[in-house]
Amino acid sequence: MSTASYWDIVKGQFAKHRGSVWAMRALLAIVLLATYAPALAHNAPFFTGLDDEPFSPWLASLLDTTVLLQAVDLFFNLLMGTLPFAVAAWYLARGRRRALVLAGWGIAHLAIFFFVDARREEMRSPPVNWSARVREADASALFPPIRHHPEERRSEFVLTPVWSEGKLAPGAPAPEQKPFYVLGSDNLGNDVLTRLLYGTRISLTIGVLAVAIYVVIGVALGGVAGYFGGWLDDFLMFVAQVVMTLPALFLIMFFLSVLEKPSIYHTMLIIALLNWPTVMRLVRGEFLRQREIDYVAAARALGVSDSRIIFRHITPNTLAPVLVNATFGVALCTLLESTLAFLGLGDANAPSWGQLLKVGHESAGDGRHLIWTAGLAIFGMVLLLNVVGEGLRDALDPKLRR
Repeated sequence: MSTASYWDIVKGQFAKHRGSVWAMRALLAIVLLATYAPALAHNAPFFTGLDDEPFSPWLASLLDTTVLLQAVDLFFNLLMGTLPFAVAAWYLARGRRRALVLAGWGIAHLAIFFFVDARREEMRSPPVNWSARVREADASALFPPIRHHPEERRSEFVLTPVWSEGKLAPGAPAPEQKPFYVLGSDNLGNDVLTRLLYGTRISLTIGVLAVAIYVVIGVALGGVAGYFGGWLDDFLMFVAQVVMTLPALFLIMFFLSVLEKPSIYHTMLIIALLNWPTVMRLVRGEFLRQREIDYVAAARALGVSDSRIIFRHITPNTLAPVLVNATFGVALCTLLESTLAFLGLGDANAPSWGQLLKVGHESAGDGRHLIWTAGLAIFGMVLLLNVVGEGLRDALDPKLRR
């Protein structure tokens, strides 16, 4: 008779929370939309028959530095190609081999990303206005459903018709272009729906990476402090308490304001360096409890090294509260990034949701549709993450299981 593992029990308990399950599915859909955004919104055709030679400008543009706005875009564009293979390999693998497959795919993807990123300057192509070129040559071409780039009007390689200043309302057609701007355009003529799709990449990247950084720092320091105790525990707790007393938002605003060209990487790094004490205190408390349990005493009696006891035995048993904290942390970081962008302290070149809020606010009545669309996107993302976090908390805590 087989016994269900701990994570099988957690999975079954989480499945009982229908709202959390649907929120998880919605988040997965958002991740897929962010990953495959160029397949939905782009100004280069998938295929075209110019000069009677079929080729794919869209495929070439995925790695082109004249088109990519951020290194984040390169990461997600590569993810479009590698993700199907990772999913297929994961379904073909069984048991612990699935973890090895995911680890191998992650390492390979990062290796490809850094290799291609180092050669981005060699992959530059001459600026081309594909819409005009296809129209002038009367050639056949298959474009994405939305023929826009998130920085269309600002891009030197796109020569769009100039219309009256201000923003187009949702549903208004762009002059001499189809389809309609479903959600309108901003003050520079950029399609709002396109910027929402690509802005999802920015929010997800900042939220996930910032949380990953401060979780690693918090787990490492909390584990050392809780396991060894003594003066090391006192010193690390003192540092954590000092960091926790600092006004995080004002410090982040200060650091970003003194930087000449703040980027999304500066934002996520500063957020991470100011938020690790919460995780550190969680992990420290769990280590203080776990180190007194019999299995740790047995490991010490067998001569197991401290590093193996910490990372191999105790740490896996302390990850449940950390996982819940990380879920809420991604929501917090998403909201914080939007706040910073709204205040003008984010990356001005990143098509983030906070930038849309800022433009809508500065445009008074003409920017109501920007405020509504960006505001609802931020609200929806934060709400979904919090609902998933609630489900995880109930599933991981035996006292809250139903």
